[in-house]
Amino acid sequence: MDASSFLTGLAYIFPAYVANASPVVAAKILRRTRPIDCGRVFVDGRRVLGDGKTVEGFVVGVLAGFLTGFVMRFLWSWLFGLFEVFLLSLGALLGDVGGAFVKRRLGLKTGSPAPVLDQLSFLAAALLLIHLFHGLPPWMDTATLASLFLFTIFMHVATNTFAYLVGLKNKWY
Repeated sequence: MDASSFLTGLAYIFPAYVANASPVVAAKILRRTRPIDCGRVFVDGRRVLGDGKTVEGFVVGVLAGFLTGFVMRFLWSWLFGLFEVFLLSLGALLGDVGGAFVKRRLGLKTGSPAPVLDQLSFLAAALLLIHLFHGLPPWMDTATLASLFLFTIFMHVATNTFAYLVGLKNKWY
């Protein structure tokens, strides 16, 4: 894999990055939010998702990711279609919600760290949705995928630390 493949892959998944980060910003801007799980508990007696996953955050995330990809198409029309952008954005949020579901089943509270799960669930779900409903681009090889997953771990920690330092998050992780 060369640098060009990695950078192309990074541009390809960028809408998923934006979709995953946007709910944090939305939570600070919006005064009232509704939990996706409406306060319901699962069969294990724990909340399904918790207060940290909101309807507004989910919608803002999908829209922000989609709009990012829409704008990027003007620069790189060959990179992805709008259906792919939608799948990347939706998949990122579904992965984040899925990660919260797993964390609640493990007894971890909202905001508790779950290394690797916190960093990669959004990316794995975004790429899985693309794979299932559209197919990964032919240039997305194993080396590019592996490098994107590794990069995402470090990028996630860096962006969360930044969000903490500027007051968008209560914890650095």
